[in-house]
Amino acid sequence: MKLMILAALALLSPALGYRILAIFPVPSKSHNHLGQGVVGALLKAGHEVTWVTPFPKKEAQKGLTFIDVSETTELTAYVDPLKVPHMGIGKLMEFGRNISIAAAANKGVQRALMDKYDAVVTEVFFSDLQAGFAAVLQVPWIVLSGTVIHAGVEAMVADIGSAALVPTIMSDSPIPMNLWQRMANTVTIGMMTAGRLWDISVSEKHYHEIFEPLAQKKGIVLPPYSTAIHNISILLSNSHPSLAPAISLPPNVVNIAGYHIADHHTPLPKDLQDLMDGSTNGVVYFSMGSVLKGSALPARTREDLVRVLGALPCTVLWKFEDPIQGLPKNVHIRPWMPQPAILAHPNTKLFITHGGLLSTLEAVQAGVPLLAVPVFGDQPGNAARAQRAGYALAVPFATDMGGTLKVALDKMLSDNSYYNKAKELSRLFNNRPVPPAKLIAHYVELAIETKGALHLRSPTYHYAWYERYMLDQLAVVLIALYVACKLVKYVLKMALNSILGKPVKKEGRKVKKN
Repeated sequence: MKLMILAALALLSPALGYRILAIFPVPSKSHNHLGQGVVGALLKAGHEVTWVTPFPKKEAQKGLTFIDVSETTELTAYVDPLKVPHMGIGKLMEFGRNISIAAAANKGVQRALMDKYDAVVTEVFFSDLQAGFAAVLQVPWIVLSGTVIHAGVEAMVADIGSAALVPTIMSDSPIPMNLWQRMANTVTIGMMTAGRLWDISVSEKHYHEIFEPLAQKKGIVLPPYSTAIHNISILLSNSHPSLAPAISLPPNVVNIAGYHIADHHTPLPKDLQDLMDGSTNGVVYFSMGSVLKGSALPARTREDLVRVLGALPCTVLWKFEDPIQGLPKNVHIRPWMPQPAILAHPNTKLFITHGGLLSTLEAVQAGVPLLAVPVFGDQPGNAARAQRAGYALAVPFATDMGGTLKVALDKMLSDNSYYNKAKELSRLFNNRPVPPAKLIAHYVELAIETKGALHLRSPTYHYAWYERYMLDQLAVVLIALYVACKLVKYVLKMALNSILGKPVKKEGRKVKKN
């Protein structure tokens, strides 16, 4: 009887749910959407989640506890969106590292690390320091990459194998790359790798300062930083082969692009629904995301945009935070727009966007072509890939971009090939056996139940760097060749001397043959 009860409890335990710590401290609304999608998928699967976020909600939700780390928003005061393109990789890594340090220093987070959880989920953002959370809790570490898969993320779970063949995330090179593009790609990846190695050396000190005292309180031994940063059970990638190059990766890397998009969109407000339904000439939707505010645009740029958009023969919905006087009748401005629902409307013909990945994914899912105006980060790379795929045009961001934007708008609205290509990619993107959000709970549960999903991981980091690149094998071969050359040289010399009858040196004396 006791065995039957134990067996029943074992079967019920996954159904009762696990306790999961989800750490998403990046002070950005788009990154908060990434966290919300993960947390929502875990809650839907019946798990209990503690969500570390700068944007906690006031409404209570069953199974969800918030830890407020809004102090990380103070770090964004030093980051001007229009100056980010000129920030070096070192500054970006410092920014990411400071976010992780601030989150780890939060009293609520430190109390959580003294508690018990079954897994930790974090977002990778220019820092490996978040490895310390899983190291202290001694639970599987699940990492979310908010970008398409690239060499920097690949290096977290396996030694870089695609660097010579796949353009970096910020590159606009095609595939296949020519010799010069591959050389430039190698230099870029070399700089990224050097930057990461430098960041690891700097972060290791913070890792021990922050997490060593916590480990001592729990009576555990903190693993070395070099071990902790590669102890990733599952890497969830916000990527899909319809949008990014296919890369050979270990089975613990799972593509979940589009997981943040709800199965059913919230209905549009009635006035917006009526406006879009009546826009028989089509709708152009314009949004530069949550980071670049309308107030950051110079007055001349705003005036040019109003002029260009007002001349279009269709309705324009523009997400813009500040009121603008004297708008043309076809242009409608609101500080907030229900973006997924607008893109899903059948009358939406074009999306003017900064090219952020979440916006790109929502457009591809809905089958809407893009006019991308990238500003920073992964946006130029996203825009370049979209343009090369045939469902977008890219216009460089500039204060005088009005004329260039008009040319691109006229081209895209008069050429159905962009719209048709977007619909084709949408069919590919949506053709999946399992909704991406369901994969999140499945792989988190798998990591917990297998104590780290070791069977899915690449074996590369079991070896030293010189072993991964087979330099020890090369050394053995070179030594063997050296010894063989010396031996052959000696034998040939002996044979030649024997034929010519020359003396042969032996033990310091000359001996002549009879």
